[in-house]
Amino acid sequence: MLHPVKAKSFFTILFLFGIIYNGFGQKTQFLAGFAPTEQSVTAPEASFRDVVSLNGSWRFYPLGNADQLSRDQIKNPVYPPGNGWETTPVKVPSPWNVNSFATERIAGGDFVTYPSYPKKWEDIQAGWLSRKVTFRKGWAGKRLILRFEGVGGFTQVYLNKKKIAENFDVFLPFEVDVTTLLNQQGENELSLWVADGRLLNQPGKFGNRIFVGGSFWGQHVRGIWQDVDLLVKPAVYVASTYIQPFVDKDTLAIRVTLKNTTTRQRVINLSGSISPWINLAGKSVIEAPEVKWKLGKSVLNVGAKNIIIAPNSDKEVVLKLKVNRRLNQWAPETPNLYGLVISSSYKGSVVDKQYTRFGWRQFLIANKQLELNGKPIQLKGDSWHFMGIPQMTRRYAWAWYSMLKDAKANAVRLHAQPYPAFYLDMADEMGICVLDETALWASDGGPKIDGGEYWKNADAHLQRFILRDRNHPSVFGWSVCNETMAVALNVFNAPDSLVKKQVAQINKWVAITRKLDPTRTWISGDGETNEPTDLPVVIGHYGDENTFRDWSSQGRPWGIGEAGMAYYGTPKQTAEYNGNVSYRSQQGRMQGLATEAIELLNAQKRYHASYLSIFNIVWYSVKPLELGLADTTRKPTPTDGVFFRPYEEGKRGIQPERLGPYTTTLNPGYDPHLPLYKKWALFDAVQRSFADTGAIAESKPTSMPASAPIPPPANAYLMLRSADPDSTMQHVFTEAGFTPGKPEKGKVPLLVIDGIHPPIDAESIKLKDEVLKKEGKVLIWGITPASKEKINTMLPLPVDITERPSTSYLIKEADAIMNNLCDSDLYFSELANEPVGRYGLSGPLVAKGKTILTAANTDWGVWNKQAEYLKTAAVIRSEREAKPDGNTLVFLPAAKGGIYVMAVNPLLMYKSAPGIISKMLTNLGVAPNESAGTAKSLISEEGFLKKALFLGPFETSANLPFEPGSETSGNEKAGVNFIPGEITNGQKWKLADADEESNFSPVAYQDKAQGVGYYSFWVYTPRSLSNLLLEPDMPKVDLDVITNSGINVFLNQKPLGNTYKAMPLEKGWNHVLIETVNAAPGRKMKIKLSSNDKRFLSKQMKVVAYRLY
Repeated sequence: MLHPVKAKSFFTILFLFGIIYNGFGQKTQFLAGFAPTEQSVTAPEASFRDVVSLNGSWRFYPLGNADQLSRDQIKNPVYPPGNGWETTPVKVPSPWNVNSFATERIAGGDFVTYPSYPKKWEDIQAGWLSRKVTFRKGWAGKRLILRFEGVGGFTQVYLNKKKIAENFDVFLPFEVDVTTLLNQQGENELSLWVADGRLLNQPGKFGNRIFVGGSFWGQHVRGIWQDVDLLVKPAVYVASTYIQPFVDKDTLAIRVTLKNTTTRQRVINLSGSISPWINLAGKSVIEAPEVKWKLGKSVLNVGAKNIIIAPNSDKEVVLKLKVNRRLNQWAPETPNLYGLVISSSYKGSVVDKQYTRFGWRQFLIANKQLELNGKPIQLKGDSWHFMGIPQMTRRYAWAWYSMLKDAKANAVRLHAQPYPAFYLDMADEMGICVLDETALWASDGGPKIDGGEYWKNADAHLQRFILRDRNHPSVFGWSVCNETMAVALNVFNAPDSLVKKQVAQINKWVAITRKLDPTRTWISGDGETNEPTDLPVVIGHYGDENTFRDWSSQGRPWGIGEAGMAYYGTPKQTAEYNGNVSYRSQQGRMQGLATEAIELLNAQKRYHASYLSIFNIVWYSVKPLELGLADTTRKPTPTDGVFFRPYEEGKRGIQPERLGPYTTTLNPGYDPHLPLYKKWALFDAVQRSFADTGAIAESKPTSMPASAPIPPPANAYLMLRSADPDSTMQHVFTEAGFTPGKPEKGKVPLLVIDGIHPPIDAESIKLKDEVLKKEGKVLIWGITPASKEKINTMLPLPVDITERPSTSYLIKEADAIMNNLCDSDLYFSELANEPVGRYGLSGPLVAKGKTILTAANTDWGVWNKQAEYLKTAAVIRSEREAKPDGNTLVFLPAAKGGIYVMAVNPLLMYKSAPGIISKMLTNLGVAPNESAGTAKSLISEEGFLKKALFLGPFETSANLPFEPGSETSGNEKAGVNFIPGEITNGQKWKLADADEESNFSPVAYQDKAQGVGYYSFWVYTPRSLSNLLLEPDMPKVDLDVITNSGINVFLNQKPLGNTYKAMPLEKGWNHVLIETVNAAPGRKMKIKLSSNDKRFLSKQMKVVAYRLY
């Protein structure tokens, strides 16, 4: 407890920083504004312009059946009636479905940021938003312009029930002049119809999304998610200013667009003044991101110029002046900024002022490298997806860029969408170089590349994007797209016509960019290295030494936008760098990634990359933070997290009610008990590399040591006791190559007792006792709540069980049963589709015995192959949150022998890793049969199938066992067992062997003129291959059936269609059924599997003709 005086001082300090912590509970309150925001009308403009923020409480009319609307109904909605509006308002800006962002079956971060919003809103796909706007007296003779900074979804704007505008860009601002539309007497009803853009999807083989959706956030949000303003401007005003700093020519070009909305010609005098922009914000974590500034004394004047502008027209005017060292250059180390104020005068009186901030700097490509102000610069960057509400503030941008500076980085790629403009403002102020990226992100395979609407929307998006951001000095280049070509080629397997279309579009985007911004010569497409294009910069994704060499030799500047396996690497993959350590914790996995990162960055330096990076720093090299959660051993509740002050009507910037734990890796002062960030080993590695211009020392990959060997027992013979009527364990042992039998002379007994179906008959109990007297071992394999009491009748001490599902185990103490095995052998998380064991062991037997195996503290199932936005939080929570005992394998000496009790289900273990049972039994002294069982892979070195099951032939008019176009593998109702000797529709399944030339030609066909036959086999893969977007360079497995018979191919009960390329194999065993049609005598067939990763096919995959269970 704090001393009263000290406590008072402590809480006074916290209050000054806007923080209150309730020590009696978990509630943390942040009293400073969540999102400090620049005003739309700045101080230099305020005498001539005005603004009314339309942020506030908007009424909401949800449409519950939007998915049933036709395309025409979405485009032409029916205005809602007076009743049916929600009593809870939407706090604009915020999407109405905001609370469902980044939520799935697996619990990651708690992204419920508006607890007051009804749960039902999360599923609403379309609706109306509405508020009142009242005309003010001072607006007469002015132009009134609605400005929306960002609306998610297909949007139509209505004023007094009349449609006045339409927008289908999720990220970029749009304006509507409502001067003549506003009712000057009384209130006006401003309404928006917003429909989820996915309702307009056009499903097809080559994508379905017609709108530019970006990645996670952009495809999710529905509603107004950025500020809404009503701007008030003079009748003649400066519509925009584009500042072009040509440092190499010592020339500042200013392109001013003047707008005359009157009915008369005007002669306007334009002049300008340039002054230093001075940041008045404080230095503390709370104060630094706030908007506080002033302009210093003028250092450069823009000469006056008279402009004649016609009525109701726009006119662009170019003003040029020499700088003559009167402006200090902008650079990462010295981010000097200036404010340009353009004054418009009419008949000697100033009628408008317009302010634009800029920096005197120039990024150019010269000599195959990037230069800043005439000097080479190497950029060391980061990138990440936009993660919604936690990132909707300058505070997050400040924290991110501060962390990057700590990491010795100087650049960032704002990835997969246009970020809110304040990210560029903060980069301008802090000296972070920005690769500004569009939302033309194709990595999910969503964009519809065979339709015209998507391309039209893409072109418009790019133009609006460049026009919004081109005045920011921090922007060194434009990233016009991300992985569009890779998806077209490798995921869609698109025809040549669509590939050429994609190339043409990229070239078009390059031309658009050059036209709208001739000041920047860096134009890239992230990961667009598959085909030659007009892109002047090469930015690769996930390459190695060979690809780096190739990309660097193309006569253009090059760099890496994404590298490393931080986002997808499993412990098995990172173990290549640090061995067993990777399997033990997330920290261990991160240590492996750290070693990889140094190697990758060293290689990028060797080939003189202009842009260095790994993917990434802000999300993967630092830890998810437990905001407002003091006790991390329990699951977060709705009362945990950081809470913000009450909502204020008409205030710019988003105002969430709450940030939940684990939703961000950065803490810009929200929780006083947490630092700005917490590092993983990966951060330290990147920091050391970025701090040095040359290569740094690399760690040698760690070997994968097995557990210390224990002298093995004497040769043993295997006995099995089970009360299972299906003899499942017997089948498992048979497939594994072991045959339980009777006592053998000169060998000690090993008795395996089926713990799932334990026998408690007198004979089995007697046998158990005899085995122990003969210095033998008893292995009770498997346990359930239903079998526990029966098992306890066989044990000298009772055992209890806990609910502890797991897919990965760690060796705690050495034992002969684990000889030559290590943690990697007990890691089933990439192999099992369900927990291998559901229970842990506890109680007196565990207390007295030796615990050999425990369930891993880390649940790798919530990391491997999971969504990026949840996996980082999910895996760290799995380590921190309390869980029951996970003791899995315990040994207790008994009589002259000993008893092993193992909680893991042997069948599930065998399904996941067929070899593990063989190793364990061998370690206990049992020799396998000479044949390795049916689990031996049956494909040749060339990939041809050597053995399969065959059924048939059936006459084509006969009652076929499978309906045309469907396969009923494993369907109990159909009663089909794909096992030799089993009968299906009067025919017996038989083993068929391929000849020396790999041809199948069953004897059964020889006396048939024609018929239908079926080949059946199983394919095992340790990972899912059904989603090629989960990670780069995913192996692809193709099936090739070489025959002149008609065939239909089914995979896991589903027809594969006309192509067997990139088979969507699921993790574990997959059933393949090939139906041959009209196979005349003498017809032959070859079945071949091939892969783009030959090692994966030969070392990790298995093919068998049948399985016994």
